[in-house]
Amino acid sequence: MHRSIKKFILAAFIFALMPSPAFAKKETQSAMLYQKFESEEEFETYETADTKEIYDPYEKFNRKIYAFNDTFDRYFLEHIAKAYRKGVPQIARKTIRNFLTNLSLPISAMNSFLQGNANNGLATFSNFLINSTVGIGGLFDIAGEKGIRYRAEDFGQTLGHYGKDSGAYLVIPILGPSSTRDFSGWIADKAVNPLGLNELKIGGKKDLINSDLRVTLLVTSGIDTRESLIDIIDDLRQDSFDPYATIRSAYLQKRLTEIKN
Repeated sequence: MHRSIKKFILAAFIFALMPSPAFAKKETQSAMLYQKFESEEEFETYETADTKEIYDPYEKFNRKIYAFNDTFDRYFLEHIAKAYRKGVPQIARKTIRNFLTNLSLPISAMNSFLQGNANNGLATFSNFLINSTVGIGGLFDIAGEKGIRYRAEDFGQTLGHYGKDSGAYLVIPILGPSSTRDFSGWIADKAVNPLGLNELKIGGKKDLINSDLRVTLLVTSGIDTRESLIDIIDDLRQDSFDPYATIRSAYLQKRLTEIKN
């Protein structure tokens, strides 16, 4: 099992690091960003660059995956997210989000250091230490309240930092928009994460947490992310002539912005 996972990770890396074909499909579009934002207004008013090259050689297949994801969301995930918003008080949802964010900080700090950004790496790890202790396991964002700011980083951004282009645009089942570079980076982060595959064997053993807890964290994170996007996705479906193209442009522009910091 572990050998199969390692082969899959290696194949994903090779796929991501292959040079992109020379041609690209051009598309100019003002687009809303499709990810977490401070407010719905920020999402609605953000515009992409005037001209952007978008490489989507698997568009027909991607659109089928997008249609599957959209159906899954409309008939299942959206209802769970809205029930979660309605049934769980905002302060409790914020506490859960703080906890989930705190779990991601060690990997984020590691990627900052890999990019040579020691200041952001130290700020990120300081947030993790403070919130894990004084903040009671990350339930409270004490570091943020004290003004210790950081930028979240992942291995896809690290690859981009060293000049790797995004590669082909991808839509991943359930996970949504990505690219060959970013999906490979996501796999790499999950592989070394102590709460994931833990290939680094942190804690002296392969499985630092049991599979049930890992699945619980994954499901909770998915519901939390979907709840944060309820209003944004509702408006997107209502106002966008082609939600697929809007999300594609928005995702690629957001990733470019994150890599450029």
